[in-house]
Amino acid sequence: KQWYQRRVRASIRAVVKESACHKVKPGMLYIFTCMGGSIGREGNHVAVFPEIRVSKRHATISYCSNKYYIIDEGTMNGTYLNGNRLSVQKEISDRHELSHLDEVRVGSTLLQLHIHTNLDTCKWCEPGLNNPTPACPATISEPPTLYKQRSKEMNRLKRKYKLMGNT
Repeated sequence: KQWYQRRVRASIRAVVKESACHKVKPGMLYIFTCMGGSIGREGNHVAVFPEIRVSKRHATISYCSNKYYIIDEGTMNGTYLNGNRLSVQKEISDRHELSHLDEVRVGSTLLQLHIHTNLDTCKWCEPGLNNPTPACPATISEPPTLYKQRSKEMNRLKRKYKLMGNT
Protein backbone atom coordinates (compact mmCIF):
# COMPACT_ATOMS: atom_id res chain seq x y z
CA LYS A 1 0.00 0.00 0.00
CA GLN A 2 2.82 2.43 0.81
CA TRP A 3 4.43 1.84 -2.60
CA TYR A 4 1.13 2.63 -4.33
CA GLN A 5 0.61 5.82 -2.30
CA ARG A 6 4.06 7.11 -3.22
CA ARG A 7 3.31 6.59 -6.94
CA VAL A 8 -0.12 8.27 -6.97
CA ARG A 9 0.08 11.89 -8.06
CA ALA A 10 -2.26 14.71 -7.28
CA SER A 11 -5.77 14.60 -8.67
CA ILE A 12 -8.57 17.11 -9.02
CA ARG A 13 -11.97 16.27 -7.62
CA ALA A 14 -14.35 18.71 -9.25
CA VAL A 15 -17.57 18.93 -7.23
CA VAL A 16 -20.65 20.53 -8.82
CA LYS A 17 -21.83 23.40 -6.61
CA GLU A 18 -24.69 24.56 -8.85
CA SER A 19 -26.08 23.94 -12.33
CA ALA A 20 -29.19 24.74 -14.37
CA CYS A 21 -28.56 21.63 -16.50
CA HIS A 22 -31.11 18.92 -15.67
CA LYS A 23 -28.54 16.11 -16.03
CA VAL A 24 -25.99 17.75 -13.72
CA LYS A 25 -26.86 17.81 -10.01
CA PRO A 26 -25.14 19.60 -7.12
CA GLY A 27 -22.75 17.21 -5.41
CA MET A 28 -21.80 15.30 -8.58
CA LEU A 29 -18.09 14.49 -8.69
CA TYR A 30 -15.73 14.54 -11.68
CA ILE A 31 -12.14 13.34 -11.29
CA PHE A 32 -9.26 14.75 -13.35
CA THR A 33 -6.13 12.62 -12.98
CA CYS A 34 -2.56 13.54 -13.86
CA MET A 35 -3.49 12.57 -17.42
CA GLY A 36 -5.62 15.72 -17.55
CA GLY A 37 -8.94 15.88 -19.29
CA SER A 38 -11.46 18.07 -20.99
CA ILE A 39 -14.86 19.62 -20.40
CA GLY A 40 -17.49 19.82 -23.13
CA ARG A 41 -21.13 19.62 -24.17
CA GLU A 42 -20.95 16.22 -25.86
CA GLY A 43 -18.40 13.56 -26.66
CA ASN A 44 -15.67 11.82 -24.72
CA HIS A 45 -14.81 14.30 -21.95
CA VAL A 46 -14.13 13.86 -18.25
CA ALA A 47 -16.99 16.29 -17.55
CA VAL A 48 -19.94 16.56 -19.96
CA PHE A 49 -22.49 19.35 -19.47
CA PRO A 50 -25.22 19.02 -22.14
CA GLU A 51 -26.37 22.64 -22.36
CA ILE A 52 -26.31 25.19 -25.16
CA ARG A 53 -23.88 27.59 -23.42
CA VAL A 54 -21.19 24.90 -23.29
CA SER A 55 -19.10 24.29 -26.41
CA LYS A 56 -18.49 20.79 -27.76
CA ARG A 57 -14.89 21.18 -26.56
CA HIS A 58 -15.00 23.92 -23.97
CA ALA A 59 -11.94 23.70 -21.70
CA THR A 60 -8.91 21.52 -21.10
CA ILE A 61 -7.25 20.71 -17.79
CA SER A 62 -3.62 19.58 -17.90
CA TYR A 63 -1.00 18.49 -15.38
CA CYS A 64 2.62 19.62 -15.63
CA SER A 65 5.43 19.93 -13.06
CA ASN A 66 3.17 18.94 -10.14
CA LYS A 67 0.60 21.63 -10.98
CA TYR A 68 -2.76 21.65 -12.73
CA TYR A 69 -3.66 24.20 -15.41
CA ILE A 70 -6.83 25.12 -17.31
CA ILE A 71 -7.21 26.50 -20.84
CA ASP A 72 -10.36 27.89 -22.46
CA GLU A 73 -10.55 26.41 -25.97
CA GLY A 74 -11.74 29.64 -27.64
CA THR A 75 -15.40 29.41 -26.65
CA MET A 76 -18.15 31.98 -27.21
CA ASN A 77 -19.48 31.90 -23.63
CA GLY A 78 -16.14 31.55 -21.90
CA THR A 79 -14.67 29.69 -18.99
CA TYR A 80 -14.47 31.51 -15.67
CA LEU A 81 -11.89 30.87 -12.97
CA ASN A 82 -12.88 32.39 -9.62
CA GLY A 83 -15.23 34.77 -11.44
CA ASN A 84 -12.67 35.96 -14.03
CA ARG A 85 -13.03 35.07 -17.70
CA LEU A 86 -9.97 33.26 -19.05
CA SER A 87 -10.03 34.74 -22.57
CA VAL A 88 -12.00 36.86 -25.00
CA GLN A 89 -14.54 35.22 -27.33
CA LYS A 90 -13.19 32.76 -29.92
CA GLU A 91 -9.61 33.02 -28.63
CA ILE A 92 -7.77 30.19 -26.92
CA SER A 93 -6.69 31.37 -23.47
CA ASP A 94 -3.29 31.26 -21.86
CA ARG A 95 -2.69 28.51 -19.35
CA HIS A 96 -3.99 29.38 -15.85
CA GLU A 97 -2.77 27.56 -12.75
CA LEU A 98 -5.42 25.88 -10.60
CA SER A 99 -5.36 25.76 -6.80
CA HIS A 100 -7.27 23.90 -4.11
CA LEU A 101 -10.83 25.30 -3.68
CA ASP A 102 -10.75 27.31 -6.94
CA GLU A 103 -14.12 27.65 -8.67
CA VAL A 104 -14.58 27.11 -12.41
CA ARG A 105 -17.79 28.11 -14.21
CA VAL A 106 -18.67 26.49 -17.54
CA GLY A 107 -22.09 27.53 -18.83
CA SER A 108 -24.48 27.40 -15.87
CA THR A 109 -22.36 24.86 -14.00
CA LEU A 110 -20.10 25.93 -11.13
CA LEU A 111 -17.39 23.47 -10.10
CA GLN A 112 -15.35 23.67 -6.93
CA LEU A 113 -11.93 22.09 -7.38
CA HIS A 114 -10.30 19.98 -4.70
CA ILE A 115 -6.65 19.23 -5.46
CA HIS A 116 -5.17 16.53 -3.23
CA THR A 117 -1.97 14.51 -3.30
CA ASN A 118 -1.86 10.74 -3.04
CA LEU A 119 -5.15 9.31 -1.79
CA ASP A 120 -6.02 12.27 0.46
CA THR A 121 -9.48 13.83 0.43
CA CYS A 122 -11.38 16.38 2.47
CA LYS A 123 -14.92 16.19 3.81
CA TRP A 124 -16.23 18.22 0.87
CA CYS A 125 -15.03 15.89 -1.89
CA GLU A 126 -14.91 12.36 -0.43
CA PRO A 127 -17.05 10.11 -2.65
CA GLY A 128 -20.31 9.29 -0.95
CA LEU A 129 -19.84 11.90 1.75
CA ASN A 130 -20.73 14.92 -0.33
CA ASN A 131 -24.47 15.31 0.17
CA PRO A 132 -25.41 18.93 -0.55
CA THR A 133 -28.54 20.52 0.83
CA PRO A 134 -29.94 23.99 0.10
CA ALA A 135 -28.94 25.24 3.56
CA CYS A 136 -25.43 23.79 3.54
CA PRO A 137 -23.46 23.27 0.30
CA ALA A 138 -21.64 20.19 1.58
CA THR A 139 -22.51 18.13 4.63
CA ILE A 140 -21.46 14.81 6.03
CA SER A 141 -24.16 12.12 5.95
CA GLU A 142 -25.37 10.30 9.03
CA PRO A 143 -23.28 7.23 10.00
CA PRO A 144 -25.91 4.51 9.15
CA THR A 145 -26.14 5.60 5.50
CA LEU A 146 -22.55 6.75 5.17
CA TYR A 147 -21.08 3.35 4.31
CA LYS A 148 -23.73 2.53 1.68
CA GLN A 149 -23.40 5.94 -0.02
CA ARG A 150 -19.61 5.81 -0.06
CA SER A 151 -19.58 2.22 -1.32
CA LYS A 152 -22.05 2.98 -4.13
CA GLU A 153 -20.12 6.06 -5.26
CA MET A 154 -16.75 4.29 -5.11
CA ASN A 155 -18.09 1.40 -7.22
CA ARG A 156 -19.46 3.88 -9.79
CA LEU A 157 -16.07 5.60 -10.01
CA LYS A 158 -14.23 2.27 -10.25
CA ARG A 159 -16.46 1.20 -13.16
CA LYS A 160 -16.05 4.56 -14.89
CA TYR A 161 -12.24 4.48 -14.66
CA LYS A 162 -12.09 0.70 -15.26
CA LEU A 163 -10.53 -0.06 -11.88
CA MET A 164 -12.86 -2.98 -11.07
CA GLY A 165 -11.06 -6.31 -10.85
CA ASN A 166 -12.35 -9.58 -12.23
CA THR A 167 -12.46 -11.13 -8.76
